[in-house]
Amino acid sequence: MNRIYKTLLILTITTTLSSLNIACQKITEVEAINDRAVEKVAQKDYQGAIADYNKAIEKDPNDATLYNNRANAHFQAKNYEQAIKDYNQAIKINPQMADSYYNRAYARQQLADFKGAIADYNKALEFATDEKTKIKIYGNRATVNHTIKDYQNAIADYAQVIKIRPDIPQIYSNRANLYYQQGKLEQAIADYRKAADLYQQQGNTQSQQELLAIVSQIEQTN
Repeated sequence: MNRIYKTLLILTITTTLSSLNIACQKITEVEAINDRAVEKVAQKDYQGAIADYNKAIEKDPNDATLYNNRANAHFQAKNYEQAIKDYNQAIKINPQMADSYYNRAYARQQLADFKGAIADYNKALEFATDEKTKIKIYGNRATVNHTIKDYQNAIADYAQVIKIRPDIPQIYSNRANLYYQQGKLEQAIADYRKAADLYQQQGNTQSQQELLAIVSQIEQTN
């Protein structure tokens, strides 16, 4: 086959808004700086955000959230090694901070440290409490396992995502790619068709037709 779907990366750096973590309390100066920096990251003013985080960390050097969020700004600026240093500090302060393990794993992926990334995704799963976060972790770990050709574990990770959320078409097409690469054509076709059906339900007819074309190509050449 000369074309299959590109593997989906369920990748989203997790940023914490300090003000969301306090109810009915006055926002402190540090929290206000953090939230301002988050807005600067959204506007792609990464250096401005880093400058703000520097100020906030000077005022409160023991806040893991600030290091996690400054690391995110470094990540967005493609300063991956510096980002990892800040994630390390966040984890040192709060060893149960799932976001920082998850984010550090993503940064390690960018540096092709796949072993380190998988270790961090494993750790993030230990502390993740919500389904949305678990979906991202399983999806990203599957991508890493796919990259290093650990197809068995990649398929297992995709199965975990499907168990939590059975309506994400990209997951089925990703797993179909793995099945196809292993020569498991019946499983691949079934997953491509499932993904196409979900795309149709979502009104994405272009992706639906592309997947059905892949199925047709497989069936014609085998």
